[in-house]
Amino acid sequence: MSLRILPVQLDYVEEAHDVLGLTYNQIAAALGADESTLHRWRAGETEPRSVFLTRMEALHELQTELLDALNPDNARKWLRQSVAVLSGRTPLSLLEEGKIEPVTRLLIQLNLGTSI
Repeated sequence: MSLRILPVQLDYVEEAHDVLGLTYNQIAAALGADESTLHRWRAGETEPRSVFLTRMEALHELQTELLDALNPDNARKWLRQSVAVLSGRTPLSLLEEGKIEPVTRLLIQLNLGTSI
C-alpha cells in the first residue's frame, strides 16, 4: 500500500470544521461536493479535482477574513446570525448553497471598514 500525500487544502477543511464549527456536510455543500466524496478525500482514497482545491482555497480565504474580524466563538455565532446586507439571511445559508465568495466579499468590506 502506498502512502498518499494529501493536498494542503484539505487542512483548510479541517480548520473550518474545528475552528468555525462547520459540519462536514456544510463544508461539502460549500465546496459543491457530496459529503461522502469529502470523506473519501480526507481518507486519502481519492484526490479532489482542481476545481475543488480552488473552492477549498476560497473557504480558507473566507475563514482568514472572518478570523481577522472576530474571535472563533464570535465567528461561529456570526455565521449563524441573520445579516441585514444579506437580505436577512445567515452567512451559513449562503455557504450551504456553495456561495463562498459573496460572504468573503462582505467580510473583506467589513475588515477594510468600507461601507456596505
